[in-house]
Amino acid sequence: MPTSRLPCGASYDDLVVQVTERAPAADPGHQGTCPHCRATLAELRRLWAPVDDLAAEDVRAPDALLAAVMAQVRHLAGDSWYATIDTGRGRTRIAARIVGAVARLAAQEVPAVTLALGAGRTPRTASARDVAGPAGEPASDVGVAGPHVVVDVQIAVQLGAPLGEVADQVRHRIAERIAGDLGLTPVEVNVTVVDVLTP
Repeated sequence: MPTSRLPCGASYDDLVVQVTERAPAADPGHQGTCPHCRATLAELRRLWAPVDDLAAEDVRAPDALLAAVMAQVRHLAGDSWYATIDTGRGRTRIAARIVGAVARLAAQEVPAVTLALGAGRTPRTASARDVAGPAGEPASDVGVAGPHVVVDVQIAVQLGAPLGEVADQVRHRIAERIAGDLGLTPVEVNVTVVDVLTP
């Protein structure tokens, strides 16, 4: 079976080994800046937590539990362009580009933010792969894994606005929108001020 890869090219199997065996990162510099890796690691840690909890006890993990966790881990590798929410009634997949659009629009709601850059809109005729995958405009500013999301957003701010406060407001607003509107878990929201504009 070929190695599964994240949109950034990192080996999914290496990330699984890193979490399950508490191994060091194969490329710590890349993982420190890559939203895909950070979101996937957050979700893998959540999925592996029941095994870690049992490992802390002096008991053997039931085979059925380990099999169920590994089935979810394998399933996660197939959804690298979508955030997923599993409920008792079904499963919802949200394209990474949609998360990026919500983050961009949320950032623009903050006073003093004149522009938020990131994944844009997609034509109605686009296929699912065009919307979420590498064939479309890259969603490189959003990493998704399961319900976990890492967002990197760039903003332009009006001259004279306190940049640190504006960045904190943007971070809070994006996290609030992602959790409230999309039902996802924002793991990180990183804000970069790339321009200052006169009012």
